[in-house]
Amino acid sequence: MRRGLPGAAAVVAMLAGLSAGGFTTPDPAGAEVAAIRAAPPGACKTREGRAFIPAGEVSLGEDGPGRPGRAVTVAGFWLDRHEVTNRQFAAFVDATGYVTQGERDGASAVFVQPEHLSGMDDAGQWWKLVRKANWRRPHGGGADDLAHADEPVVHVAYADAAAYARWAGGRLPTEAEWERAARGDQLGPRAPQAWAYDDDGKPTANTWQGDFPLAQSNEDHFTGLAPVGCFSPNAFGLVDMIGNVWEWTASAAGTSGVERLIKGGSFLCAFNYCANFRPAAWQAQEEGIGTSHVGFRVAYEKPSLKERGISHPHPGPPAAA
Repeated sequence: MRRGLPGAAAVVAMLAGLSAGGFTTPDPAGAEVAAIRAAPPGACKTREGRAFIPAGEVSLGEDGPGRPGRAVTVAGFWLDRHEVTNRQFAAFVDATGYVTQGERDGASAVFVQPEHLSGMDDAGQWWKLVRKANWRRPHGGGADDLAHADEPVVHVAYADAAAYARWAGGRLPTEAEWERAARGDQLGPRAPQAWAYDDDGKPTANTWQGDFPLAQSNEDHFTGLAPVGCFSPNAFGLVDMIGNVWEWTASAAGTSGVERLIKGGSFLCAFNYCANFRPAAWQAQEEGIGTSHVGFRVAYEKPSLKERGISHPHPGPPAAA
């Protein structure tokens, strides 16, 4: 196990443990997709579209006094203001008929809620491969389990995220681009906890408050995923770069060729465990594994038609945008 993320061997073992019964892939343009797209907006608001990240130098890996990072120059680019939502992913599925890795596998990795855990010593207890869990129904089914339209899409493998990005006319950001965007207008060293908590210790991002994984005090008002835009944007106008869900990047993790870096931490990051709620943090994630706490956002070389002041009737940006 890698810091609580389900590794490839563990997922293979969990898959082998599933019964051999058949699994029917959902109709890509079916009622679930329509319901997600038609859901009314949530209570949290954020500006739609892309934000421009100006060219500049990022101190890659800077993590407070004593950890200055490595100076890396990043060219200017555009980035989604928020993580790709279920509503946006539903538009993609509706337009293309795309079927995700989790839907093809018939199962995906779901974090086990604290009340079902016996202890925190065995990270293998924290995740369960749940039959029929996928982006549409993040916990595997049930009448009340349809994905919330304005929450980040999860249970997306690397190829799923990359496919959406291509459809949207963009790509996944590199590690350096992602970190440049997350740091905003940072001018000097910043204490690691300051990315998710203010000077009074109040949460400014969706993370875990309490003794992970057994207890959560819910000071940020969310025990799991939060709709995008519930917390203040950074200096570039981006929300949820820290916390909520980990985000895929295009950067490889090591030389194995099967892992990519994910950045930003998630609602599962706590002081007593991984404390990954800061731009410097990263994890290596197997490309073919989707989980209930990993999502993504898209980088672009150009502004969208909306940012250019041009109206467009389609539900998603065209390939040439």
